[in-house]
Amino acid sequence: MTTTTKTFAETIQTILNEANPNTLADALKKIALGTMMSPVKAVVTGLTAANSFDLTSAAVFAKATVTGLPAGEVPASALPPIRSVTTLRVTAVGTGALGPRVVTDAGGTAGAPGATGPGIALLSDDGKTLTFEGTVTGFTIEYSPRALNDLGTGWAPST
Repeated sequence: MTTTTKTFAETIQTILNEANPNTLADALKKIALGTMMSPVKAVVTGLTAANSFDLTSAAVFAKATVTGLPAGEVPASALPPIRSVTTLRVTAVGTGALGPRVVTDAGGTAGAPGATGPGIALLSDDGKTLTFEGTVTGFTIEYSPRALNDLGTGWAPST
C-alpha cells in the first residue's frame, strides 16, 4: 500500500480555523476583525449622476460623511468593500427613483421601488460596486465591511 501526503498552502482562513494561539493574533490583525465587526454608515451626496459607484474609490469617499471606521485602521481615502448590507436608501437621483433598496448579487436585475416594495440594487462579487436601475446622485448605506485582506490570501506571519 502506498501512502500519500497532501500539502496545501496555508491561508488566513486556515490559520483562523486552526485557532492556534501562536498565530491567531496576527491573523486577526491582518483581517482587521474590529473593523469587520463594526457597522459603517456612509451618507453620500453630490455625486455626478451615474448608475454604478465603486465605494472603494476616492471620488465616492470624498462625497461621503462616514461613521464607524476607526481612525488609522483603513485607508483614509476609500470605504472598505461590503460584506453585508444592512440598509440602502437612494436620497437623490438623476433618472432613478428615490427610496429604499434591497441588495442582490451582480447577476440580478436592478429595479426601481414601486407600490409592491423597495427597489433592487446590485452588489458586485468583490463587494466594491453598487449598481442602481437609473442614475443616482446621493444615497445612504449602512453595512458590515469585508476583511481587510481576502481570507484566501496566502499566510505570512507579521514581521
